[in-house]
Amino acid sequence: MSDLQELFSRDPLSLTKDDITEIVKQYRAMRHSFSAGNIKAGSAKPKTEKQKEVDKIAAKLNINLGDLL
Repeated sequence: MSDLQELFSRDPLSLTKDDITEIVKQYRAMRHSFSAGNIKAGSAKPKTEKQKEVDKIAAKLNINLGDLL
């Protein structure tokens, strides 16, 4: 279990100021990932056969579909 998971598994009212500082520090370290975003963000559905075929063709043609959006 990571430090962050261990801290979140505790009772929130029993956290010390140092524990909360550690949580904030770890979230700040991960902020760049959140700010950068993700092309697949918000899409939990698996790709359809048609979408998979488009990705295969784009890979063969060396086209990055993310650049078009």
